[in-house]
Amino acid sequence: MSKQIPLLIIYIAFLCPFARLRAQMPISPLDDENRSHWAEEDSVEKVDVPVGSYVWTVDRRFGMVRPALPDTLPHAFQNTAFTDGLRGHYNFTGNLGAPRQSRLFTEWQDGMLGSQFIFQRPYDFFITQPDELLFYNTKSPLTNITYHECGNKQNGEDRIRAVYAVNVNRRLGIGFKLDYLYGRGYYANQSTAHFDGTLFGSYIGERYQLHSMYYANHLKNAENGGVEDDAYVTNPESFPTKYSPADMPVNLQKTWNKLNVNTFFLTHRYSLGFTRWRDPEGNVVRRNSGAGGRLMNRIGIRPDSLLRDTAQVAEDSLMLVSEFVPVAGIIHTLRLDHNNRRFLSNFRSNADNRTYFDRYYLPGDSANDFTKNVRVENLLALELREGFNKWVKSGLRLYVRHELESFTLPDERKNVMKFHENYLSLGAQLMKEQGRLFHYNLLGEIRTTGSDWGEFNVEGNADLNFPLLRDTLRLRLDGYVRNEQPSFYFRHFHARNAWWDNSLDHVFRTRVGGLLSWNKTQLAVHVETMQNYTSFAEGLTSATDPETNERRFFHSVGVRQSSKNVQLLSATLRQDFRWGILNWENEFTYQATSDKDICPLPAFTGYTNLYLLFRIAKVLRTEFGADLRYFTEYYAPTYSPVIGQYCLQDPAERVKVGNYPVVNVYVNFHLKHTRFYFMASHVNRSSGGRPFLVPHYPLNEMVIRLGLSWNFFN
Repeated sequence: MSKQIPLLIIYIAFLCPFARLRAQMPISPLDDENRSHWAEEDSVEKVDVPVGSYVWTVDRRFGMVRPALPDTLPHAFQNTAFTDGLRGHYNFTGNLGAPRQSRLFTEWQDGMLGSQFIFQRPYDFFITQPDELLFYNTKSPLTNITYHECGNKQNGEDRIRAVYAVNVNRRLGIGFKLDYLYGRGYYANQSTAHFDGTLFGSYIGERYQLHSMYYANHLKNAENGGVEDDAYVTNPESFPTKYSPADMPVNLQKTWNKLNVNTFFLTHRYSLGFTRWRDPEGNVVRRNSGAGGRLMNRIGIRPDSLLRDTAQVAEDSLMLVSEFVPVAGIIHTLRLDHNNRRFLSNFRSNADNRTYFDRYYLPGDSANDFTKNVRVENLLALELREGFNKWVKSGLRLYVRHELESFTLPDERKNVMKFHENYLSLGAQLMKEQGRLFHYNLLGEIRTTGSDWGEFNVEGNADLNFPLLRDTLRLRLDGYVRNEQPSFYFRHFHARNAWWDNSLDHVFRTRVGGLLSWNKTQLAVHVETMQNYTSFAEGLTSATDPETNERRFFHSVGVRQSSKNVQLLSATLRQDFRWGILNWENEFTYQATSDKDICPLPAFTGYTNLYLLFRIAKVLRTEFGADLRYFTEYYAPTYSPVIGQYCLQDPAERVKVGNYPVVNVYVNFHLKHTRFYFMASHVNRSSGGRPFLVPHYPLNEMVIRLGLSWNFFN
């Protein structure tokens, strides 16, 4: 961390001189139909600085530009502060930036492109992956500062983020993002402290395009193992002393998970093609003698009576516009990951720590587990672009990808043990992205270590779009078939309190589904089958304290792979209503699983948001309302501090969470380039009930929150 921050400061100092550059009118890498993604220009305030920008993301394989919405939209700004997501899809341990896991299986992070460094997955609330980063093209330098705050210096939560983007010229854009999150925690030993520094840049030329980024993340999460007794929260009257959240006894002290997640990503392409010309009406024309005669006839001039310079004047009068048409190209994508994790726990002076862990595999009186992962990935692709000729209706890409990974783990006899894995993938993609009625994308790849060709991935999607009653009826189909080995840390893990070297079968998964949307209604249905599903599993050993005669549980964790076929079903309905200034947004998800012990899911998850939308003095956009998050009871995965991951509960001592609504009341404002909100979160918290998203980790009580986001154009 100490080496990373000075490096970021040097980069930022290098970028600062560009802050006063007046960018030229930027060239959009997007189609004209996507111009709606430009940030809205202020029609009231007249200044000399041009205001406006548009944003996009890139595909993580091939660097294809994908239109995106800016993260400065005023609606639901207040919900961006929540670790459980905009609509409450995630379980988490209670504090800002704490580890989380989605309750919806369609949002689980899997796939052959996923990182094997699984310790970063629970922190996807904070870590921005390369295909999630927003690239900017701006009319003038853009700075956005966003701040969320609640509580006080003893228990509050703070997050501040700054984004700066500028166009050096019409084609080259650069920027950086700084993000700092600090959650002190309302319960003991629960603090979080995360820092992210990201540099990014893009170049959009006719023949050559480049997107690059580098991010350095340092994450620190204090572990308390949950409260010792849920009754402190659910039935406080049963104790002679009423505990405040900060005073409730917890299971661990002086225990931390620390992560460093660093990635360099580069994707660039060079296109081969030809130049064609269009007249002011958009018609393709040719610049030769025959075409010139035809064009001059179009404007009423006889070709045989014109001199050479007169013909040139006639042609210029048509204001022909040149257009480069890509035909083929070569793509290169590079990704470098350097990640590590350290688990610290002091046993010497903490009796609670000694009675929490069940197994000990390394000597010493404290845990200081360290693992490191280094990954180098290169992808080279050849593509044939669609649309360069009226007969070419599809595009094609052929690619080869090489991955080299190394892992470092503790060892009993040696200081460390190193593992190396080498993968070669061959793949092809067939797609149709142009047009408005029908699109499709089909990709297939196989991966091998040189001796095992058993891993493969076939995925695809298609959509149909029909105009219907001043809107578009859209049907989207998607699915995949995958056979892949579990991530490295399911197969190998060495630490003081957990140890395994497993030989696991490949996980076979098949998913099919679709989305039907029209106007303000969306219905998504997905069905999935999994064989050899692999997960972490908690182990509990009970014992009675001879002094207090209290029952205690010692905790361990391992890997569980089931050979059963597990079927999953998900159906999500989104329905919005509007009557004048009254707005009502709804999302309801039904899920079913054929084996609740292997893959537990809540049967129902819901989100509803009722608010008034109006303007004060015709300029202050105001949303005033309340939202509610809810899911039915189920044996939710518990959290293991030993590995920093979610795992199945021990069947001998399981508890259910859910059937508890969380209500937030808010007022959200937007004025010109500024957004701000005030919120009372969890206003329905009172004695009783089970305010848990994760077993033994209670939610915060009612909290007053505020947030501010300000855009600067200079």
